[in-house]
Amino acid sequence: MMIGTPELNEDKHELAYIIDLVYEKSRVRLHEGKEQLIRARLGKRIRLYGFNSLREYIHFLKSTPEELTHVVDSLTTNYTHFLREKDHFEFLASAAANHQANNSKSSFKVWSAACATGEEPYSMSFYLSDNSLASRVSNWSILATDISTKALETARRGIYPSDKIGMVPQEWLPKFFQKGSRDWEGWFRVKESIRQRIQFKQLNLLGFYPFSDLFEVIFCRNVMIYFDRETQKQLIDKLAATLSPGGLLFIGHSESLNGIQGPLNCVSPSIYQRPS
Repeated sequence: MMIGTPELNEDKHELAYIIDLVYEKSRVRLHEGKEQLIRARLGKRIRLYGFNSLREYIHFLKSTPEELTHVVDSLTTNYTHFLREKDHFEFLASAAANHQANNSKSSFKVWSAACATGEEPYSMSFYLSDNSLASRVSNWSILATDISTKALETARRGIYPSDKIGMVPQEWLPKFFQKGSRDWEGWFRVKESIRQRIQFKQLNLLGFYPFSDLFEVIFCRNVMIYFDRETQKQLIDKLAATLSPGGLLFIGHSESLNGIQGPLNCVSPSIYQRPS
């Protein structure tokens, strides 16, 4: 066997160890059928260190705690794109306009609670900066967090290949992006005026929240599908406690809080509100 080529015929004990480890650290449950994903994504780390098997990598992992960050990064980063579930951003713009009309002197704080590589919070900022429904609200801010440090690095840079911005309206491209040239041909960077409105931080949603802010809007979309029901309930309670009275929580269209007793009321499919 060539050095650096991971053995794919791992037994179930190694895969189970990785699944349990990721669950312990992130509460993301990698269900059955994810074995190939684990092999593919951790294969890069295995080859990096010249190991021949997942077993060898796990032995290294147990003695190298800092490597755990790379495991979590590799296995919990979710697919996303700009303007995903577009109706949510239109609802956000409307909520911002209503807030401006009723609370003109207070700020409008938004939290993108699982921002991945940044497309979600940047999409928020496009709507809050441009959409007519928002009446060009100026006193808004966005906190964007994710458990993956690698994803956050991409988000902070705000640089994306052209195939990633296909959902962005053409008229928005010169407003919100700088187009690359020469070595950066085919790449787009979110303009600094937008990037500076967003604060990116690493955060485990089920851990300690190092802030005391209450938010008018929280997006936590397509995250709970990876959690068991008990963990979902814990998360909803924590998020609800950080919503201002009347604040809104957005979850993914494929998610639901049915069966979860909590302090939020459903105002629209996938949109929930903390009572005023």
